[in-house]
Amino acid sequence: MIEVDVWADVRCPWCWIGSRRLRRAADVAGVTVRVRHRSFLLEPDGPVSPGLTTAHVATTEWGLPAARWEAKSQQIRAQGSLEGLDIDVDGALMFDSHRVHRLLKVAAASADIDTDLAWDAAFAAQFSQGADLGDQDVLSGLALGWGLSDTAIADALTNERYAAQVDEDIAEAQSLPVASVPTIVTADGERISGASSLGDLVAFLTRVGAGR
Repeated sequence: MIEVDVWADVRCPWCWIGSRRLRRAADVAGVTVRVRHRSFLLEPDGPVSPGLTTAHVATTEWGLPAARWEAKSQQIRAQGSLEGLDIDVDGALMFDSHRVHRLLKVAAASADIDTDLAWDAAFAAQFSQGADLGDQDVLSGLALGWGLSDTAIADALTNERYAAQVDEDIAEAQSLPVASVPTIVTADGERISGASSLGDLVAFLTRVGAGR
C-alpha cells in the first residue's frame, strides 16, 4: 500500500487528468495507492468574473492570445481523451471553489462515501456537464449525488470548521511548498506532478513501492 497526498482544485482540468492517470499508473505498476485528497485553490480570493467561461476569461482577463489559448485547450482535450475524459475547458465556468472543497471535506469524513468518486463527479460536473458550481442549488445537488444528506450539506456550507480544514490544506501547501497542481506527495516527502506522463508515474510508484 502506497499512501499519497494529492493536492488539487476542482477548477483544474489537469487535476482530473492526473487523478485518472494515477489510477491507471497504479494498475500498470501493480500497486495499491490510497489517496488523501488535499485542497489547493487556484484563486484563494475567488475569481474576478464568476460565471464567465474559462475561454472568455483566458483571452480577456488573462490576456492570452486566442491562438495560444486554443493550443492550450486542444492539449488539455487531447490529454483528457487519453484517460477517457471528455473535457470542455473552454466552456467551464469560473467559480469560487471554497464551498465545493468544504463539501468534499465532509465527504472524506463520511465512511459511506467514496471520496475518489466524489472528486471525480465534481470534476465531471465542472468540465463535462457545464454545471455552475458557484450556484448553491447546483452544488447541493452534486453533493446529494455523492450520498451526503441535506443536513450534512447545510453543515458543510455554514460550519466554519470545514472552512478551517480547507484553509489548513492551503497553508500546508504553502509551507511545503506546493506551487502548482496536481502534485502528488508521499508520506516520505517524495513528490511528482500529477500531470506527468503515464510512464513517469508508473516509474515513480514502482520506485516508491520498492522502498516500502
